[in-house]
Amino acid sequence: MTSAASLWAALVLATAVNTSVVAGDVSNQVTSHDMQLSTEATQRTNALRSLAVALSLGSEALRPFRGLRSEDEDNKDRLNPAIPGMECYIDRILSFVSCYSPSIETEEAAALFTRLVDELQAALPSDRWIGRKRAPGIDSIQSYLYEDKKSPAHIDVDIVPRLDVREANSYMISMFAWTY
Repeated sequence: MTSAASLWAALVLATAVNTSVVAGDVSNQVTSHDMQLSTEATQRTNALRSLAVALSLGSEALRPFRGLRSEDEDNKDRLNPAIPGMECYIDRILSFVSCYSPSIETEEAAALFTRLVDELQAALPSDRWIGRKRAPGIDSIQSYLYEDKKSPAHIDVDIVPRLDVREANSYMISMFAWTY
């Protein structure tokens, strides 16, 4: 083999190895990203299931879910465990949980709304909880309500438009959960 042919062979081999390494890195990144999404979904479903059980048992059962005092919200504590992708609080005076997503665009809001409704459906025992789409309220464009058949507990999920001059089509997902 001539030195030119050897050089070309080495160059082709180096390119092939480099391409497979890069492809492997992309494959690992996709797998890592998919695993992170799966882990978040599992954490969210587990947190929602635990919250639903506590709501069904009444306001006293929410005590263990009280995290650190909120620095931003008066009379509220952070929800513990947290629900990934949402900022959640438990009111110190009334028995309700409020959660909000960051501002997101229309398609992302619709996808997150559907994901939360589906995760709630998976997390809530079907013999106790019933879910139904409901007419949006004054400040929402889409709404879904879950009600416990054996207690006054409710979980309400909404897509709410955000008023932000920088982002014309900005929305957030709100979730309120309460018991009496």
